[in-house]
Amino acid sequence: MKPFEDILPEEEGNDLVDLLQEEHLTPLDLTPTEQEQITRQVRERLLQTSPDTLPDKEYEPGQVLIVPVSGPPATRRQRLVRLISSLVAILVIGVIITSALLLFIPQKTIMTGPPAGPVRASGTTSVQAGGFEMMLGITPGPYFISEMLEVNIVLTNHTSKTQRVGVPFGNGCGYAPGLSIKEDLQPAFELPPMDHSCPPGAGQHFQIAPGQTLSVHKYFVLQWSGNIILTSYVEFDTGTNGLTRPTQSPLEGHLPTLHIQVSPQVPQDRQLTAHVTAPRITVDAPAPARAHLQYLYDKSCTNDRTASNPMGDSYGTGNFGWEALRGTTLNLPGCSMKHITWDYAIGAPGYAVAFGKAQLDT
Repeated sequence: MKPFEDILPEEEGNDLVDLLQEEHLTPLDLTPTEQEQITRQVRERLLQTSPDTLPDKEYEPGQVLIVPVSGPPATRRQRLVRLISSLVAILVIGVIITSALLLFIPQKTIMTGPPAGPVRASGTTSVQAGGFEMMLGITPGPYFISEMLEVNIVLTNHTSKTQRVGVPFGNGCGYAPGLSIKEDLQPAFELPPMDHSCPPGAGQHFQIAPGQTLSVHKYFVLQWSGNIILTSYVEFDTGTNGLTRPTQSPLEGHLPTLHIQVSPQVPQDRQLTAHVTAPRITVDAPAPARAHLQYLYDKSCTNDRTASNPMGDSYGTGNFGWEALRGTTLNLPGCSMKHITWDYAIGAPGYAVAFGKAQLDT
């Protein structure tokens, strides 16, 4: 009989053993020593291992030994390939399940943050020149005619010397908003004048030391539409013996500038409405604007001409800049003369200014 040359798999080995056990075999006339030798050779062929690794157990002559036959151990590369194949299969199954869920389960969109509205363009710029840094910030756009802008100006001294500055940080005669338009344009409407006379503290100046920062908060109304260039400014000066002399600004030619597009139409939700019952003005304003209302006024008082006073009497005054309005009602100041005329303007940052005239005869 030809000896086995290959190792049989476990399943085929079991089938073979069963077949041999069922077959009627004619006993061979072998001595016990020969039977033991043959049994040992078969065991070595089946296990492909040394007899020393077999358990220490006595086997009867003619007993068939059945043991599982293991194949050669897998190499490290083979184990890695099997692992990667398993991972890929899991990922493919996950993608299939997820795709099915996305196709057959109704989707829901979740939005966070404030309600969608007009996109507000950035309104901030800064420059550095001559050892100074200047930042300009205004109410974000989009912009429209008669809109009130909140203006913030910040100046930092990076030099080693103390400098002196005036408007817009100090007071001048009238209101200095810290902004000017570059174009020579005619305004679409007029605001009440703010240069009646020099207010108390006019001509005030500030010292800005090395490393120090000054900031100021102002308001500016867009009286033009179209492409507008807004430029900030600051006055530098020197003072000796009580005299003030302007000096060249270290930021000259490098002032903060913003290019904006101003619409000629006022959005419906950005309007203020004034109801006049002289000398009282009540304002209808959207809730977000009510806590930020500002007002301007100019007052003109006159008496009728008489034979004894053919020229009549008159005088005028007003406030020198935007002032905060507490509440939504403005009580205009009166005078002792017979005829009073007020020019007024009421606004809030990001909203159109309401302006007009009010008259009262006493």
